[in-house]
Amino acid sequence: MLSLSLLLLIAVVGYTWVLYPLLLRLFVSFVSPKKVSRSAEVPIVSIIIAVHNEEGTIEAKLRDCCRLLYPADRLEVIVASDGSTDLTEEFVRRSAQQDPRIRWIDSAGRVGKSGVQNLAANHAEGDLLLFTDAETTFAPKALSSMADRLADPKVGLVTATVLLGNPEDAIDTSQGVYWSYELFLRNLESDLGILATGSGQALLIRRGLFRPMPGRYGDDCVMPIDVRLQGYRVIQDREAIVFDAMPHSIEGELRTRIRMTARNWAGTLARPAIFNPLRFPMTAIGLISHKLLRWLTPLFLLAIFILTAVLALQGHAVIFFLMQLGFYFSALLGWQLTKRQRGAGLFGYSFSFCLANVGFLLGIIKAFRNQGIVAYR
Repeated sequence: MLSLSLLLLIAVVGYTWVLYPLLLRLFVSFVSPKKVSRSAEVPIVSIIIAVHNEEGTIEAKLRDCCRLLYPADRLEVIVASDGSTDLTEEFVRRSAQQDPRIRWIDSAGRVGKSGVQNLAANHAEGDLLLFTDAETTFAPKALSSMADRLADPKVGLVTATVLLGNPEDAIDTSQGVYWSYELFLRNLESDLGILATGSGQALLIRRGLFRPMPGRYGDDCVMPIDVRLQGYRVIQDREAIVFDAMPHSIEGELRTRIRMTARNWAGTLARPAIFNPLRFPMTAIGLISHKLLRWLTPLFLLAIFILTAVLALQGHAVIFFLMQLGFYFSALLGWQLTKRQRGAGLFGYSFSFCLANVGFLLGIIKAFRNQGIVAYR
């Protein structure tokens, strides 16, 4: 009985991290790529930047938005403040005097990121709404590429390809392994038309498809699912490149992973209709395989370790138990090398995997404890 349970758990983990990506890659090989056609009419885009005390970044962010290669008369920039108490408002109003496309909206007290995003969406004049963060920078052609994707009437939301961190930073490099894997899956799911997630650094949505977001869920989670529920596709745009900084510490990366998991776990389960096998069979399989099973992986790994230890004490599966000890020891070495800003090499892969799973576990615990999250990064 123990051996059968162990084999089942190993099969679930293997499917989640290895077999599912391979199946996606196989299915995509039978799909003909669609050509991107430019819309005859250039839509008005409202860029929405939710902020709380961003005096150190907001001016650079506004300059970045105004440099985008997009018709100036078809663009507005809304800075939505979640009760900022620093000089953010002063800097934004000074920028607005130089560029009338920039607008300032302030909430009455702290309402959270989703709250000010909802507020800004109500005041936006654009046909398309682009949600982005204060620390995100865009490649000049990113917005025009994303807007072109929405020329397809079946597409409701486009998310950009986010490049993270500094390649010379050991922490960034080890975590870049995980992010590269994530982008690989998203691109395949996008090609198959089953993608139901996005990157909060850059989400472009049709105004008519936007639905007000509950405060405790992340925009990168509920917005794509809401679009899929309305029968439209979500696209990962490989050519729309944006850049975002990563936390410069292991602790910061862990906090980010915990926050993202907690918000996305709760947000995904708050949309049970997306798991309807009659309406969204492939999208449901994708969300379960890509998200839910991955977030549950640390529980599977813990059970595998315990079961293997029990079997090893009985004289069975000893080699497999020792292999697990070796893997987790290599993760510890990767952790120490990363802390010292040294190249972790192969140890960085095991460390990246284990750090992600610790974040998943703590994020799920936070979600079950119903702890609210108001942090922006």
